Amino acid sequence: MAVSEKTPSRRNLVGYGRHMRQEPQKSQRFKWLALTCAGLLLFVVAVAGVSVLRLRSNVQTASLNLGNYANGDLKDGPLDILVIGSDTRSGNNSAYGDESDRNSNARSDVMMLVQVSEDKQDVSVLSFPRDLMVDMPECTDPETGDVYPASQNTQINESLSHGGPGCTVATISSITGVNIDHFMLADFNAVKSLSSVVGGVEVCVTEPIDDSYSGLKLPAGNSTVEGEQALSFLRSRHGFGDGSDTSRIAAQQSFLASLLRKVKAEGTLTNPSGLMNIAEAVTQNVTVDQGLTNPATLANIGSLFSDVELNKVVFATVPNEPYELDQNKLQLADSADEVFAKLQNDQSLAEPQAEDPAPSAAASSSDTAAPGESASPTAVETNFSVPVSLLNASGAENRAEDLAGTVKDAGFSQVNTEDSAVEYSASAVYYPAGYEAEAQAVADALGISDVQLSTAYSGVTAVIGQDFTEGNSLEQQTNAIAGNANGQTADQVTCQQSFEY
Repeated sequence: MAVSEKTPSRRNLVGYGRHMRQEPQKSQRFKWLALTCAGLLLFVVAVAGVSVLRLRSNVQTASLNLGNYANGDLKDGPLDILVIGSDTRSGNNSAYGDESDRNSNARSDVMMLVQVSEDKQDVSVLSFPRDLMVDMPECTDPETGDVYPASQNTQINESLSHGGPGCTVATISSITGVNIDHFMLADFNAVKSLSSVVGGVEVCVTEPIDDSYSGLKLPAGNSTVEGEQALSFLRSRHGFGDGSDTSRIAAQQSFLASLLRKVKAEGTLTNPSGLMNIAEAVTQNVTVDQGLTNPATLANIGSLFSDVELNKVVFATVPNEPYELDQNKLQLADSADEVFAKLQNDQSLAEPQAEDPAPSAAASSSDTAAPGESASPTAVETNFSVPVSLLNASGAENRAEDLAGTVKDAGFSQVNTEDSAVEYSASAVYYPAGYEAEAQAVADALGISDVQLSTAYSGVTAVIGQDFTEGNSLEQQTNAIAGNANGQTADQVTCQQSFEY
């Protein structure tokens, strides 16, 4: 069967984004993370039409879509690019692994579907965990003619070995119901070169990390990573959260958000020299579809992204749950359909927060208190027994002590304060299993939006970061994400919950 290809033929970039009208399908050896951030940044900043012919000579190409399904009715719409990370250990990546690794098939360990809205106002980046079990369509290898039959309940990262990146495109497209316009396939060396070219990327972790698997070693607090250290940060699975792939994805999203903030702040998007250096670093380590080497397409993408506001760039992980036949793997949650519907209809994944309803007369009455008494009704109505620790990592003096009264007014009688030896860029609330309600109450009292499950603390801990150096409430307004998906916007500064492995 002929390979399905799309080549740009419209007069501008808007015509390159299309919807696919078909129903989405439902749905061990450890390998190091394949790095997609290099490919994503190529999409974001490195393709603004600078020395296009030279870039085209660097880039390798492959077929866009190896699936055998019909595209259905097409229409103008958003631009959709799938960024794929390859865990190949061959060629320039031979240093990462042994002989067995070098002779094994590559897998797509990280997949990010990037959608730029037709009106050029929103960018949604949806990540798919490598352990996700999905239905995979039939794919035909364009080089050998080998046909890989359709399969059910197959781990999604096997798609790359079914004929190349075009099968990963076909798989993601069939799952989401989104017609993918282009892909970028990045390897290990891309992020090393890229992170060095931009002068490093700032990251934040709550506890020291010493991950012997990836080689990542970081102190608690803020650090700047580049080269091999940046590669280790994005490869590390054991150092973040609960050690799962979804925790690693959260760290990747934080890294990419920080990277975007930096290149926007430094004006890289409008600096021809800087763009050329980035483009050279990235294009030597990526494979793209033929359509993405079109000079007009490259120029339009670069100029398009430079105008998008950071709070309009949403990073999200596809809603998932433990796979019913193997709790160590994942499957799509029902709410994933809500996320896919947003992408199919060219809508942002961010959902604006509902405005708080006007307080009732009864509530207003209870808020009135005599001098010296608490004005918070929660102090009377709720009494939490769990201890709360306030960790001052803001760099400002006495911040934990200043906020202790606010937490007590929320109904917590056991509030401890301490100063951190290092500073964290962002505030967050951490809690052990079973204390989500209490953690949320602390977060609401302090106006902190980042609330994370953690195995590092016996009680609820609020880390007061550099974003909260004054006042009694951070009042960090954030948008919810469709389908209650986990993620963040590019303007959010986050600190990853971590541990020493």
